[in-house]
Amino acid sequence: MLMSFTNGYALVIGVGKYQYMSNYNVPIAAKDAAAVAETLQTPAICGYPADQVILLTDQAATRAALLSALETLAAKMDADSTLFLFFVGHGVYGSDGNYYLTTHDSQLQGKQVLAGTGVSDAELLDKLRQIKAKRMLLVINACHSGELSPSFDIGNESLDSQPPPQKLAEAVLSTGEGRITITACRPEQKSWIGPGNLSIFTRAVVEGLKGGAPNNRGYISAFGLYEHVYYEAKEGAEELGQEQEPELTVLKGIGPFPVALYRGASQPGTFDVDESLPGEAAVRQVSPEKSQRVYQRYTATLTGDGAIAQGDGAKAVGKGGKLLDISGKVGGHVIFGDGVRFVGDNKGTVKDEE
Repeated sequence: MLMSFTNGYALVIGVGKYQYMSNYNVPIAAKDAAAVAETLQTPAICGYPADQVILLTDQAATRAALLSALETLAAKMDADSTLFLFFVGHGVYGSDGNYYLTTHDSQLQGKQVLAGTGVSDAELLDKLRQIKAKRMLLVINACHSGELSPSFDIGNESLDSQPPPQKLAEAVLSTGEGRITITACRPEQKSWIGPGNLSIFTRAVVEGLKGGAPNNRGYISAFGLYEHVYYEAKEGAEELGQEQEPELTVLKGIGPFPVALYRGASQPGTFDVDESLPGEAAVRQVSPEKSQRVYQRYTATLTGDGAIAQGDGAKAVGKGGKLLDISGKVGGHVIFGDGVRFVGDNKGTVKDEE
């Protein structure tokens, strides 16, 4: 008799069609998401209960729907739950300096996302913080290269889609216990689509979940899945003459956890928590202190109309006593993100002091 991965929940998002930015459609994104969702909820494979897998693609993948889905999961899940969050689409910096995961109803201001029309880095962190699950795997493919996408006409410029900043991946680790992030490539790389029905990265994820990843006593572990995805995606990109190395970010000293059943295991054993990280892959281990520091930058807020700091060497103190050295005049709002950004008139120079 097949077992069920009873405490497994999944939110799978694929944004391939855009209401207001159709020049940047990536149709394969919806196929990627559907394949991951189907694999997770197949009893003979991963064993997630079908009613605990939320799939949002294209027109259904709006900003409101994505935020609502995260709120629904926060209400349903407890400390013993596991969340598998998969996103495929564009990741772009916004007009407010924040990093955004785009949604079906995202809009552009130039080549930047119009503020408030996607899910910003700070909003994502806030929603993840509300989820009490002590096992959460985020798998983010937000750095598509347009060159191999059939949706781009010859001569069109591609959107400057980028993987989540490394500091965002670091901050995610402080939204609760047991957080691990896998991004589709390193910061300076792109995620390649290739000739198949799925993108190179998603094909590696699906194959890993179907049994390509090692069997950890009847389970697939987060580390084992990553190791499979890393080598398969790397090899797939090399066949196209490109570089793509999926990156894993985890707190130092944190071990793996099961993310699915291994081929619908009927009698899984005791999960081996001593499984080690792959030695030669793109693994980033972050200290808890650094993760918390970065998280505070994202969640700190300085408000006020007009200039919030003036004069040479003016100082502003953020949450947790974080000291910013601001030279010149700064107008508008100071925003904590990948490093420190600000928007407004008469922009000066902001120096982040560690």
